Amino acid sequence: MAGHPREHLLSLIDRSIREAAAAGIMMQAADDAPYSGRVVEVGGKKLLNFGGCSYLGLDQRDELKEATIRAVERYGTQFSISRAYLQSPLYEKLESALDEMTDGHTLVGPSTTLSHAAALPVLVQPGDAVLVDRFAHASVHSATALLNSVPVTRLPHGDMDRLEEKIVELSKRYARVFYLVDGLYSMHGDFAPMVRIAELLASHPQLHLYVDDAHSTSWLGRRGRGWALDVLPDRSRVVVALSLNKAFSAAGGALVFPTAEARAMVRRCGGPMLFSGPIPPPMLGAALASAELHLRSDFADLQRGLAERIGLAAFIANELGLSFANEDASPIFFVRCGTFESLFPLMQSLLARGMFVCPGGFPAVAKDQSGVRFTLSIHNSEADIRAFLETLAAEMNAHGVPLRPEVPESADRVVAARRVRSSSVPPSRGSACS
Repeated sequence: MAGHPREHLLSLIDRSIREAAAAGIMMQAADDAPYSGRVVEVGGKKLLNFGGCSYLGLDQRDELKEATIRAVERYGTQFSISRAYLQSPLYEKLESALDEMTDGHTLVGPSTTLSHAAALPVLVQPGDAVLVDRFAHASVHSATALLNSVPVTRLPHGDMDRLEEKIVELSKRYARVFYLVDGLYSMHGDFAPMVRIAELLASHPQLHLYVDDAHSTSWLGRRGRGWALDVLPDRSRVVVALSLNKAFSAAGGALVFPTAEARAMVRRCGGPMLFSGPIPPPMLGAALASAELHLRSDFADLQRGLAERIGLAAFIANELGLSFANEDASPIFFVRCGTFESLFPLMQSLLARGMFVCPGGFPAVAKDQSGVRFTLSIHNSEADIRAFLETLAAEMNAHGVPLRPEVPESADRVVAARRVRSSSVPPSRGSACS
C-alpha cells in the first residue's frame, strides 16, 4: 500500500504544506485586529497586504456592510431550510440582478466549487467526452471525478493546436466535446485565449465550453461580468461559473447559462443545489448589494482604478528589471523563483520587511517552478506598490534569485494568442500604463 500513487501524492502534498507552515509562510492566522484591506496584522506585525482577492475593495464598502446588517436583522443569521423545499426571498432578487449583470440565466450556488459539482454531472452526459486544461482550477478537476464513465483528457496549458486536434479526433466518436478552462488562471494571472476559443466554437458545432471565471469576476468586463462573458460573441454552447467571493466580496458562486431550460435542469438535478446548506441571509444581502453596485453607471470607475494600479506595477517592475511569468494585464502576478524550499528564505525576508504575499508552490504549481504570487487591489496605494516592488527586487538580489529568470523547459509557455490585439482583449501590462 505504501507505493500506491495516491498515497505517495498525499504524502508529497502534506510534506510541502507542513514545511511551508513550519517556515511561517503558509497556514498562518491573522491577529484579532481591525482589518481595512490595505494592512493585515500577523503575529503582532502590520503588513502591507498584497495577497487578497477583493480586487476592487468591495469588502470594505459601506453599501455591502449595511446590506449585511439589514439582512440579518430581517431574516436572522441563517434561513435554515433546504433550497429544495423553500429558499430565502433574497435568492430571487440576487439572481435577477445577476441576470441583468451578465445578460444570461443565472443560478446562485453555495460556492464556485460546489457549483462545478452541481453543474458538470448534469451538463455532461454518457456519450460525451471532456477536455480540461491542466492548469484549470483544482475544483474543476475535482468535479470531473463525478463524471463516472465519461472520458476526461488533460491538455497542456493553453495549447490551442492540441485542443483542436483532440476536438476533431473526439468528435468522430462522441456526441459532444466539452472543454473545461479557467477564464483567468489563479496562479500566474494569465487569461485563457478566448478569441481563439470563440473561433473553435464557431468551427466545431460539437464543442461546448465550461469556464471557471472566478478570478476575473467584477474587476473585468461590462458590469463586471468577467473575461469570458465579455469576449465570447456566441454563448449558446457556453456555461460560465462566476465567484461571488473574491472581487465580488460576498459569498457563493453563480452559474450563467445560455437558456432558462439549462438553468432549471441544474437547479432541479445538481446535487449541491438540493443537498448543500443555503448561503446565510447576511451574505445574500451583501451579494445583492454588490450586484446592485455592479449595475451602477459609476462602477467602471472602480475598474479603471485597478487597471491604473496594474499598469503602474508593470512600469515600476520594468524600471527595476523585474519580470513576471506573463504580460497579461491582470491583478495577479507571479515571479518565478525555482524550488519551493528555495523560496522560503525570500518569503520570510519579505514578511520581516512588512510585506504580506503568497508563496506559489507545490501542489498549486510544479515543484521546480515555485515563485512569489502577489495581487493588487484598490486598497493598495501607488506608494505601497512602489515600496513593495522595490523591496521584492532588493530581497531577490540579496537571496541570489534572478530578477529575470530563465523559464524551465518543462514549464507551460504563455501562448501568444492570449494577447491578440482587439477591443475585447485586455492590453498587456506594458501597454496598460501608457
